[in-house]
Amino acid sequence: RIQILFENVTILAPICGNAVHSRIFMKKFIKKIVSDVKFADAGPGHRLTEQPSSSSRPNPAPKAHPVRKEPTRDAKTAGAAALARLEAANNKSSVMQSQKLQLRRQMDKEQRETATTSNQPPPREPEVIEQVGIQLKCPICSASHPKPNMSSHYESCLEQRLERDPLSTTCIMIHTLNTGDLLTNGMKTLSFFVENVIKDRDEVKYKKIRVSNAGVQKKVMPLVGGTEFLELVGFSRIRDDADGEEYFILLETPPNEHLQKCVDTLASSTKLTPTLDRDIKVLQPDRGVKKIDFSPDFYRITREDVMSEHRRLTDEVARNQVLRTKEMRERDAGVGMRIYHYAVIRVRFPDGLFLQGTFSAHDVVESVFKFVDDSLRKVIEYNLILPGCPPLKRDQTTLKAAGLVPSVTLTLSTPHRSEFTLLSDEYVSKLC
Repeated sequence: RIQILFENVTILAPICGNAVHSRIFMKKFIKKIVSDVKFADAGPGHRLTEQPSSSSRPNPAPKAHPVRKEPTRDAKTAGAAALARLEAANNKSSVMQSQKLQLRRQMDKEQRETATTSNQPPPREPEVIEQVGIQLKCPICSASHPKPNMSSHYESCLEQRLERDPLSTTCIMIHTLNTGDLLTNGMKTLSFFVENVIKDRDEVKYKKIRVSNAGVQKKVMPLVGGTEFLELVGFSRIRDDADGEEYFILLETPPNEHLQKCVDTLASSTKLTPTLDRDIKVLQPDRGVKKIDFSPDFYRITREDVMSEHRRLTDEVARNQVLRTKEMRERDAGVGMRIYHYAVIRVRFPDGLFLQGTFSAHDVVESVFKFVDDSLRKVIEYNLILPGCPPLKRDQTTLKAAGLVPSVTLTLSTPHRSEFTLLSDEYVSKLC
């Protein structure tokens, strides 16, 4: 076929005198010859509606893929080492990239802070502030002490009272100086020991308690007042020479009346609850305007506070799922404020003096008016005004609900005019 192609080209070449036309003609001619050759190689034709005949050209047999051999043990070891090196390199590069990104962010932050501080005036000297702490009054001796020192004061105060009433004082000590599971489990264990003796006075095993026992070591020995209670019941702490162990031994069994009295006194005793000391102060005008710095007692929250906050958040989620009226929204407006247990109230008098007192956040507004009434030289008509607000109403609204926590300065407004201060001489003597 190639030979025929060249013969035709040789015959037709002289006919085309022009070189350009000769090239175009030759290109078309060769293209036609090539298409004819491809058509001839395609085999005999058939209609599209006909079924392909079995005599059609058979499909070439598929090539067989070579079977891979199982790599040897050395090859596997070398491959695993290569993968480990590759993974270590990738991890190292990612760690370096994260460190670079973190460093870049830190540098940008420092640059922004530098630019901000350069445009600001130099800071002023900090203002002298008034330190306020919580003073609690002991229910036994009525002495006032800072809240963190109350536990040690209770211990020393109760020890002085032991001689007058040892059983009652010991039981109060157990309730006051212990908390939580230690108190609950310790009381149950002590009552259990005494009740066993009451049930069976002749049983020897109930009259001998090994000190090294796991239950005693966990529930009785750490309990403040626990060993003292057993001694008041009648037990004596004795070391046994035979085994070297210490025991609480009931050498002489006391009457059941005494044993039952010990159990009842332990169950009926309650924890000592101190009262909040008003910590009354009368301040000069220059001291009354200073900022108040609160002690950590103002911000310390208890386990009950955390549980109460959890319940509040749960209720808030439930409230947000339903439509509420304006009255309902206003009622819930005070819910969710920061937890405060105390409030410092300052009352500014017309002569410039300040009367300061510490209140519980759950005290009512009426108690603030009563506090001012007690400080006056004589009974007068007055109002307590919070700046920008109408006069306070003398009602049973709590200080927290009235927005008077953790501190506020009220102004005493009165039509009464006097040449002397409205404060009584007793309060003027507290001027500082």
